[in-house]
Amino acid sequence: MLCRTAWCLGILLAAPALGSAQSARATVGVALGGGSARGIAHIGVIQWFEENHIPIDVVAGTSMGGLVGGAFATGMSAAELRTMITSTDWDVMFGSTSFPFKNLRRKEDARSYPSRLEFGLKGGVVAPTALNDGQQVDLLLARIAAPYYALERFDDLPTPFRVVTVDLRAGEKVVLDAGSLATAMRATMSLPGVFPPVERDGRVLVDGGALDNVPADVVRQCGADVVIAVDVGQAPSDAVDYSMFGLMSRTIDAMMEASTRTALADADLILEVDVQGFGSLDWRRADELIRRGYEAADRKREALLAYRASDDAWQAWVAGRERRRRTTLPPSSFLATAGFSPADARGVRRALHHHVEGIVDVTALQRDLSALSGMDRYQTVDWQMIEAAGSSGLLVRAREKTYAPPFLMLGLNVENTASEDFRARLAARYLAFDVLGGGSELRIDGAVGADPQIAAALFRPIGSTAFFVRPNVGARRQTLDVVLDSVVVAEYRERLMWVGAEVGVNLSRESELSTGIRFGQQSADVRAGSPGLPETSGKVTVTSLRWVLDQQDSPVIPSRGTRVVTSLTHHLDAPDTAPLVRSNRGLTQAEAGFSSFFTRRARHRLFVVGAGGTSFGDQPLATDQFTPGRLWQLDAFDVGEVRRDHYVLGTAGFLYRWRQLPDFMGGPVFAGAWLQNGVAFNSDEAANLHTHIGAGLVMDTLVGPVLIGASAGLDGAWRTFFGIGRIFR
Repeated sequence: MLCRTAWCLGILLAAPALGSAQSARATVGVALGGGSARGIAHIGVIQWFEENHIPIDVVAGTSMGGLVGGAFATGMSAAELRTMITSTDWDVMFGSTSFPFKNLRRKEDARSYPSRLEFGLKGGVVAPTALNDGQQVDLLLARIAAPYYALERFDDLPTPFRVVTVDLRAGEKVVLDAGSLATAMRATMSLPGVFPPVERDGRVLVDGGALDNVPADVVRQCGADVVIAVDVGQAPSDAVDYSMFGLMSRTIDAMMEASTRTALADADLILEVDVQGFGSLDWRRADELIRRGYEAADRKREALLAYRASDDAWQAWVAGRERRRRTTLPPSSFLATAGFSPADARGVRRALHHHVEGIVDVTALQRDLSALSGMDRYQTVDWQMIEAAGSSGLLVRAREKTYAPPFLMLGLNVENTASEDFRARLAARYLAFDVLGGGSELRIDGAVGADPQIAAALFRPIGSTAFFVRPNVGARRQTLDVVLDSVVVAEYRERLMWVGAEVGVNLSRESELSTGIRFGQQSADVRAGSPGLPETSGKVTVTSLRWVLDQQDSPVIPSRGTRVVTSLTHHLDAPDTAPLVRSNRGLTQAEAGFSSFFTRRARHRLFVVGAGGTSFGDQPLATDQFTPGRLWQLDAFDVGEVRRDHYVLGTAGFLYRWRQLPDFMGGPVFAGAWLQNGVAFNSDEAANLHTHIGAGLVMDTLVGPVLIGASAGLDGAWRTFFGIGRIFR
């Protein structure tokens, strides 16, 4: 919607109210262009204007220019804008993973299927709307706009504001001048493929850069006497990147360049920021970009100083902005929800009830909302203040994903079990909600390749309590390798079908305690070679007790947090293996493992890993013995080279954040080394200490972690390893 004439006149009529000195000067409008991270340079331009007493009477923005312009319009100074940008954790803001905020079940999903790509099954297999759900961006914008929840029009902001978007339904430019300020800013930042579009007033709104990247024409239509345009786009280049993503990016750039040339015709003065050497994802170079913006304004010093206000006019302008600025929220007397399922709405009200009857603590509220977003059922969970029946309250709103639920998770796992022996597995998980009442979840897993499997589990809360039941059923086939001198000399195949059930309690959002029983039919035989293991067939009955705690913020290389997994199992029944001494009948085993990560400085990670298991006095079959040889667990051994009844190990390591993959396409790249000590034994007399030293490179990519490394032991063991997918267990 273009600027309404009456409102635009209001901008001009506001100046005389600030004093005669103010009314004598020309009104100045500034158009802030889009450019993703390069738009941070706008803060430097605003800083130069402040230092030289040049008022900005109206501002319009597109994309990142819309974010900076909108924040400035709320009354923020250049110093406050700089603090906002430099204090933002861009790994959380634009990283595609929401792992820190997931509940335990969603964390289990992410560990089992660590790909950052999430597919839905609404109307077939549907790819995600965007690489990032926009949750953290929504919370940032909600914080900026919160005091203006009752705003009728953007002309009533400390500085009148316009934001430019594109309506995908109508295929036309839309200028937003009223309604939710946070939604308007979010709409203009919705770069297709990166952030989901915003639905508002029957429109589907995305980044306005393709049609009006530097909205000088919008500022002109709002009646400003002088229009200053700030262009942060890169200069056209003859070089063309012919890769898929390179061509996509260059196509978008070409459209923006064309719209920029058209829009700049309405500007009286153009500030071209030198952004050579800066990419659209250089969010972490904020200070440098702000300096470039400041320098761009300073290069036009002589022309800009023509619009410098007198001391009286400047003070009147500053006082007028401060007078119109809102910085506080009213007390919240009620809590309303929208967009949630009935069961989730009840959970939201329970989780947020303490935010009612008082002034909302925005930091605490947004921390709680981030945790609620960890359900992963909704695209975003945001908030705003509302008024109803003469009272102010808190509205918490969920936006459904257009493509899910149900969800489809895919995982490709490739890893070497010995230096020259590889195993590949393609796995998938179907996840549906509310299949048997509110809060219930159905998982169906399937895998082909190495160790094929089909399994299903139904999670069902017991009333509104923290207790749950989880019946499960499945079938799997796994192959046990017998390794000698890094060569697989025999293979033993086990088949298992089972049905079982668990009862448990959610101790917290990050912790679960469960106990269960499983009845099954098991068979095992020699597939190749002569491993010296029995061919068996018979019934299996196993009881278990399990406790899990997961406080880490990444399924790959966390920056902080501890994860603990403990289990106690007892075999009530197992196939007969007489006359062999080893048997699983009556077998009791306990196992525990933990990992803790710590950040020292920005790029340094320290970690410790510990694990141990015992069969007490029993002698299990090789299929149920403990097998060190996984990453960080005596990893110089080949997988299957060592099988023992008991083990204890500890690892300490250091990782350096060496590189960063492009935002939305992956995460950090770490290089590091680790020292491992441990014992694996059948009897105390054979408990020899093993010391292994490993080193490698870990990349957090769009399709999951990628590992390249090697390990060597003082005992002569050594292995190179490579893995894609679920390499952290």
